[in-house]
Amino acid sequence: MRQYLVGILCLLSSAMSAQSRDTALQTYFGTLSAHHLFDGNITLAEKGMKVYAYTGGYANYASHQLNTGQSRFNLASVSKIFTSTAILQLKEQRKLKLEDDVTKYLPIFPFKRITIRHLLTHTSGLPNLELYEEVVKKYPDSVISNASILPLLQQWKQGLYFTPGDQFRYCNTNYTLLSLIVEKISGISFPEYLRKHIFQPAGMKDTYVAIYGAKPDTLRVQQQVLPTWYDSVYVPAEQVKRYRYTEYNNQASIGPSNVITTADDMIRFDNAFFSGKLLSMATVEEAITPLKLNNGTVYTEEMDTMQGEGTGHYGLGWEIFQQPKFGRSVGHGGYKFGIATFYFHNLDRKQVLIAYTNGNSRFGEQVTSAFLMLNNMACKSPNIRQSAVRAYAKALIAQGPDHAACMLHLYMTDTTHFYFNNREMNFLGYDFLYQCAAPGHQQWSLETFKLNTFLDPHNFNTYDSYGEALLESGHKADAVHMYQRSLELNPTSEDGIKAMKKLGLR
Repeated sequence: MRQYLVGILCLLSSAMSAQSRDTALQTYFGTLSAHHLFDGNITLAEKGMKVYAYTGGYANYASHQLNTGQSRFNLASVSKIFTSTAILQLKEQRKLKLEDDVTKYLPIFPFKRITIRHLLTHTSGLPNLELYEEVVKKYPDSVISNASILPLLQQWKQGLYFTPGDQFRYCNTNYTLLSLIVEKISGISFPEYLRKHIFQPAGMKDTYVAIYGAKPDTLRVQQQVLPTWYDSVYVPAEQVKRYRYTEYNNQASIGPSNVITTADDMIRFDNAFFSGKLLSMATVEEAITPLKLNNGTVYTEEMDTMQGEGTGHYGLGWEIFQQPKFGRSVGHGGYKFGIATFYFHNLDRKQVLIAYTNGNSRFGEQVTSAFLMLNNMACKSPNIRQSAVRAYAKALIAQGPDHAACMLHLYMTDTTHFYFNNREMNFLGYDFLYQCAAPGHQQWSLETFKLNTFLDPHNFNTYDSYGEALLESGHKADAVHMYQRSLELNPTSEDGIKAMKKLGLR
């Protein structure tokens, strides 16, 4: 009887805990929705079952298409997990070994002693997107495909950045090569391989690999950005000049990116992967084992996206998280201009978090809060305040520097509704200087940088930036004074030293 009563009390306690958790999640995400603080989807699961899902904001600002649970997001670098899984499947079928040289499968690959393991662990020493810079300079409208990579590597004259295995250096080129190896061994295209051997077995009916030039998908969300700190209208990232190289010229690469999926399908993948449906459990454990470099040390880095106490490692295409309060987790983060993604699986608690954003968000803060609440812990207080810098920019353009400076003082004292950040002010100054074509853009830049030197007088970088704007605007003598002040505060500033040498003063 006593054991029966204890069991009943435990069930009641669990039900109350789940109810309290649901209330906390609903309150938190209700606040985000009311203040338009998160565009995207977040889904939480426990022991394979979805326990909470949030969707908000616009899949496409221009058309006012809302995000829904069926919205499909580009996973960006989370796609690397699928490429890794494909390679490990071929390993289990004894069609390759991780210690095989890449040249065994791609004979024209120009570097010896780089293995498949080096590619999986980002320890190859190969160049990243800089590999394509020269061809894009020559042909600005070109879109780089996987077929370009081997010829371009043959033309690469700088060599490897380090001896393979000596260092970790995150590199998308590694995963493009892995996708080519999958195609070479399997005899089918990489998108078809993933569909047949991963997506279908996992039940991922709403997932595919984006192929450049294919028919548009109406459920796929738009990569959208505010182009500058003075803009208030979201636009497609590929249309913004400063993002053109990554989001237009490099949009066709598959292997490192471009798996398109929903939050629910990622839960299905997670269930399939960690139940041994796609790989043996021994291979799963191998994939999520931290990388050791040639010198025997385990590579350690900061955690990606998830905030708080903990360290990060890298396995075979998987990021690994060690958190004192929560134990071991694995997953991956992804980022492209206009989109961020995060997949997080806590191994000890059997909890999963899937998060996508394609517009306004404080992604790391909100992802961390969701995980804390999943574990019945207090979330980070939602920051509902607006940027004083964006408000200042609007006032400056509309009514000039005196009015804008006056309003900035008011914004900075109104800490209930506004926050101020000096780095944002610095970014705004550069946006006015280099991104703006309006007649008064140089003066707006000067006013912004000048004001920032008074607001942040002990930061060498504020004077360095102001000096650059003065020089660009033809005020050489004043620029020298600002560079000198910058170097007084930081005598080793590379930008300051370089500028003074260019001015003939060093």
